[in-house]
Parts: sequence; C-alpha cells; structure tokens
Amino acid sequence: MKSPAFGYHDPGTVSEAVGLLATLPNARVLAGGQSLMPMLNMRVVLPDHLIDLNGVAEMSGVSIRDGLLVIGAMTRQRDIEFSDSVMAHCPILPEALLQVGHRQTRNRGTVGGSLCHLDPSAELPCLAAVMDAVIETASPRGRRQIGFA
Repeated sequence: MKSPAFGYHDPGTVSEAVGLLATLPNARVLAGGQSLMPMLNMRVVLPDHLIDLNGVAEMSGVSIRDGLLVIGAMTRQRDIEFSDSVMAHCPILPEALLQVGHRQTRNRGTVGGSLCHLDPSAELPCLAAVMDAVIETASPRGRRQIGFA
C-alpha cells in the first residue's frame, strides 16, 4: 500500500516549523521516518500535511554547554553512537544505541523521533528518564525546558 496524498513542507528554522504546526490542520512531523513512514504506507496515519524537519540545521548536533551534554532532536542515532563528546559525558548512551535495531535504523533514526514516539520498550526514552534528561520544546508562545522523567 502507498501513502495518501498530502502537502509537503520543508521549513528551514524551528520558528518556521512551529508556525506550520500551529496553522496547518492535521499535520505530522517527519524526523527520521522510522515510525512515520510505515504508518503512512499502511494508511494508519492520514495527514493532510507533512512537515519535514530534516532541513532545520539548528535541531542537529552534539555539544557541551555549561558542562552538560546537549543533543539536538534531529541528531541521528548513528552520529551519537560515534560522538567523542557523548562517549566522554555519557558513555552508556552509545552502548544503549547498539541495542537499537540494525545499522540502517540507527543511520536514519533521530533522538527526537525516538523520544516523541515514546515506545516504553525503546532504549532512548528509558535512558532519558533514568538520566533525568531535560527536553527543550518550542511553540508559538516560545521555548521551554521540561524534565523528561
């Protein structure tokens, strides 16, 4: 089966993405696509609009800020697996990622996608809860930080 027709949107910034989400009815967000694409193809999800976050550069990357490990929502699991910063600040994370599916899944899957999908048996949500991760969200009202656990 193939996915139904939908409007495709490719924002370049978080502000653009938030604006699209706030104004488009029945929109879904595409990160790595590991969960969404099969649901689209099986017509479990029938969005009118698809907002592709892959072009939002500010949502990707690994850095250290004020001694804390910061990982962007669009950072690929594979990039975390081989990050020296992640290995130095949270060595259990690359180890846990080795348990996430096969290499192809880690090549496309994103941190944000895994956390938003919130499969209770998945490695990243469990680890985020155990490590007291803080998630930064954005909406038309601004940004805020929320404790994951």
